[in-house]
Amino acid sequence: MNLKPILWIAGTMLCIAATSASAQVVVYKCGPRSYSQHPCSKRIVNTDDAPVHRKPNPKEVDVHRIEQNRALARSTRRLPGETSAEFQVRRHRARLLQTDREECERLDSRIPLEQARMKSPDRQEILNAGGALSASKKRFAELRC
Repeated sequence: MNLKPILWIAGTMLCIAATSASAQVVVYKCGPRSYSQHPCSKRIVNTDDAPVHRKPNPKEVDVHRIEQNRALARSTRRLPGETSAEFQVRRHRARLLQTDREECERLDSRIPLEQARMKSPDRQEILNAGGALSASKKRFAELRC
């Protein structure tokens, strides 16, 4: 039986084990905010479970920033035929998330319809409209439309 391959595999495994054990670096805590790889105190810090900081993807950050800048730029200029009140509302809502802006627009059209339903002669219709109107106004205030 040839022992060379077995010895070679055993030697390789021994080298791998030795390098992986030496890859762990001992970290010492020297002061309240200072750490060192060289012994400066007897306090050794366990860094096995330490979170590794990951830089955010610059493309993701840029896309979000560009969208915010576009919304703010659109809100600073008054549109032709736009009243002062409409301009103020649009400028205020530019700081909201896109989904919240869309919901505010839906509530803008829904609240007058529910107020019109409140004028109905039917008592049940008035009660239903009152509940829906109060829920819409509450959501309008939560979103800060």
